[in-house]
Amino acid sequence: MKCYLALFFLSLGLSHSLWAQQDYPQGYFRNPLDIPILLAGNFGECRPNHFHTGLDLKTMEKENLKVYAAAEGYISRMSISHSGYGNALYITHPNGYTTLYGHLNDFFPELQRYLQQQQYERESWNGDFYLQPGQFPVKKGQLIAYSGTTGGSTGPHLHFEIRDTRTEHVLNAALFGLPINDTKAPVPKGVAVYSSGSIYEQQPVLYPILKVDGNYMIPGITAMDTHVRLGVLADDFMEGSPNPLGVYSMKLYLDDVLQASWALNDINFDENRYVNAFADYRLKEDKKGWYQTLFRVPGNRIANYTFLNDADGALDISDGLTHMLHIELSDAAGNTAHIRGRITAGKSKPGTACKNWKAGQPYELKTHTLSFNAGEDALYDDLCFRYSEQASPKYYSAVVQLQDTRIPLHSNARLAIKLNRMLPFDLSSKLVFIHRIKAAALPGNNPQDAAAVSFEHGWAKGNIRTFGNYYVALDTIAPLIVPLQKNTVLTKAKQIRFKVTDNLTSVQQFRAELDGRWLRFVRAGNTYTYIFDEHCPPGKHRLVVTAADENGNSREYSLIFTR
Repeated sequence: MKCYLALFFLSLGLSHSLWAQQDYPQGYFRNPLDIPILLAGNFGECRPNHFHTGLDLKTMEKENLKVYAAAEGYISRMSISHSGYGNALYITHPNGYTTLYGHLNDFFPELQRYLQQQQYERESWNGDFYLQPGQFPVKKGQLIAYSGTTGGSTGPHLHFEIRDTRTEHVLNAALFGLPINDTKAPVPKGVAVYSSGSIYEQQPVLYPILKVDGNYMIPGITAMDTHVRLGVLADDFMEGSPNPLGVYSMKLYLDDVLQASWALNDINFDENRYVNAFADYRLKEDKKGWYQTLFRVPGNRIANYTFLNDADGALDISDGLTHMLHIELSDAAGNTAHIRGRITAGKSKPGTACKNWKAGQPYELKTHTLSFNAGEDALYDDLCFRYSEQASPKYYSAVVQLQDTRIPLHSNARLAIKLNRMLPFDLSSKLVFIHRIKAAALPGNNPQDAAAVSFEHGWAKGNIRTFGNYYVALDTIAPLIVPLQKNTVLTKAKQIRFKVTDNLTSVQQFRAELDGRWLRFVRAGNTYTYIFDEHCPPGKHRLVVTAADENGNSREYSLIFTR
């Protein structure tokens, strides 16, 4: 269940703005694979804390398919990481665009050799490697890499993006005339109806969508307010792929007058986390799906909606009459679906009188044992902030409950919790906030149970970006290094592997030295792999592996083997 970011422009002097699609070059970019395009994901889908910024091209559930340059240009950047795009390649094109190819296994041989040379010079496997225009020019259709499932990928596919080179905004590659066979219209599944006031201080009423004679209908809505707002749950699909995709644009009409609209064009990385305001974060956390909003909450600072009379998407039905609703959903190929229904205002329910934290304003809370500070951009909508503290002799502090994990924070907040006992000096660097962080919210998709924090005058202090349950504990246990080879005679082996995990936080540093020299290990999740090459000639060797966590707890593992 997906959702989409959009940009709106062009008022043309009308009472409401109209959206105009940029004229992208058609046919300039080719399919980067030599198989038909089938999508596992499309541009702008809602993902945890971000919009999806490209097209996920299926690779027949296989790895190492050939990947080709979508147009002529030069390789301008290589990015290597165990998270995000994994192994990624960037090509800058002379027409002002840049293409990105993500989750790759390897680059073409000459570039792969250059990459490994740079890694050994830096003594670092991960990082960004920038290149000059004359180093690796490419032609349209030239082999550049092999597909894979590196980084934050959950299965083999190619992540493909088209960016504006100057602004670095990511553009919808489906608008560039790629050969994508799509004749299926979006499928609406539900409508959420919100009263006026904060979305965090109410529970929207969810209405199912009925399909009658091929038409999508909403049962008659009796709203509990004179001004209401709507969110829509919908998926899109294409031929040959069962994967649910995202809707490209939506328009909301009241009595045939356009009230609100959005349409996907580009994504600014600086605004990516506003997905938590564009979709109803709480409904998503409650596993109700991604309800895309046709209104703007106060803390949503992206100017990507178009509204009638600057109403931010609120529908005025205060006249007590029954009004006609019409919602139009479209995909990038122009296929459309329509939802129709009626809405009438009912009796308004009084909202909560407590709004002690307003969106757009900073917030500070101080008690004898707790300090919480958030900036003006931390909250998307007004909130009656609730918290509790419960003393606990088991831990190094009270257990603090900050609001609700179903309410998102946009930016970091500063949390300080007072320790309830004296701390030896040598343990002051070992403090953590115990707080469960789900895999989907972390680089590399590995969950963790704690984050390192600092010690200051009897307080544990750190940045947080989620509400929930926190308390202070110690982390004195170094990461665990487990060899995945059974013996020390490796004359027939092709690789050496280790699994490295930490009990609370995350593995922050990993270094391997073979006979005193840095050795290139590749990270995938918690597994580190070295494939034998010229850096390990036949003979007897000593391999020393060191790993450290966020609190500086370090462990060393030594392996003497014969190659």
